[in-house]
Amino acid sequence: MSPEEIKALLARPAGVLTRSSPGTTYVSTKSWLGRVYLRRPGETAPLDAQGRPMWPLLQLVLAGLPWVPPALAGTQALTVFVSQELPVDTHPVPNGQNWLLWEYSLGEPLIISELTAANSPLRPFALQAGPVLADYPVWDDGGISEELTKQIVALERAGVIDEEYAWLPNHDGHKLGGWPSFCQPGIAFSPGFEFVLQIASDTKARLNVVDGGTIFLAKNAATGAWEFYCDFY
Repeated sequence: MSPEEIKALLARPAGVLTRSSPGTTYVSTKSWLGRVYLRRPGETAPLDAQGRPMWPLLQLVLAGLPWVPPALAGTQALTVFVSQELPVDTHPVPNGQNWLLWEYSLGEPLIISELTAANSPLRPFALQAGPVLADYPVWDDGGISEELTKQIVALERAGVIDEEYAWLPNHDGHKLGGWPSFCQPGIAFSPGFEFVLQIASDTKARLNVVDGGTIFLAKNAATGAWEFYCDFY
């Protein structure tokens, strides 16, 4: 099997999310890092297990994005909150355990009312949709079949490729879809869960996931449940 054939088998579309400008404009079609102001009537700023206000991490509006994962086909928007004590574990963490994701269906009426946490260190930045790229797995993420791994190793030994997986580009910033950009050897989400969203450490937004790490969110399209995992260097 050639490198091009392997790349074709592994490629997944990824919608890149790039940091835009800071500001305070409240627009229902805009996505944000470090700010949440879209909510259902009656929803209030969430608290973590210790009763402390959770930090608004992400507001993602899907309308107008050039590509959306199939698992989010019926979704209008997502908002994500985290505790100042991120759930750092060796396995995925269910929604609501020191992190929280609210998902809003298409057509659901939402109001604009900012949900804040006075102690949040995050600096809000608008997010805009970048290009949709072909994304590939990172080294040792556990997402490549044994047969394909053998094919890649054979190509490396034959000198066709210089370094295992170096020719498979992975976008390691904020993104929808694609492959998770694990810092450490990857983990498996629970059966039925599909990785759909990545939030990376961002210096300008003052977002540091433990130690330059990354947050990965996966959804079970059948049940609507979500899982959280983060790793770091």
